[in-house]
Amino acid sequence: MEFVVHSYCLKGARQEPLLPPVTLTPSSLTLTVAELIRLTVAEQIAALSVQHCLEQASMREVLDRQYLSEREVLRQASEGAVVMPQASAAPDLDVGVEIERALKGFEARAFRVLHNGVMLQSLAETIELSPPSTLAFIRLVPLIGG
Repeated sequence: MEFVVHSYCLKGARQEPLLPPVTLTPSSLTLTVAELIRLTVAEQIAALSVQHCLEQASMREVLDRQYLSEREVLRQASEGAVVMPQASAAPDLDVGVEIERALKGFEARAFRVLHNGVMLQSLAETIELSPPSTLAFIRLVPLIGG
């Protein structure tokens, strides 16, 4: 069964998406908050890596088509083919490190996790997922000046 986790940043009365929503397919419908965070962070990193790679490849293609120098074209032609440079790979992130950061962030109340509108309090807390469970990670940002 699939569940979508939304991540938001609350700035005063405004609610802005923080990270793209991710879809989880947990092996069990009973999860601890820590397990939910682990699954979510791993999926967020995977989604961001794909998005970054696609964006970078698209930008690289446009820039290379526009600015490939005449000298580079002639050099490549003399070698048999003119090709566009390949975009570099997405940055390598250590998923384990990022998961630990997220777990510590939850414990420090840097963000909150809501399940069906109920704020979860501890990493050991157990939740039961079932359609239509709603899951949200909320980052609270204090207002300037108070």
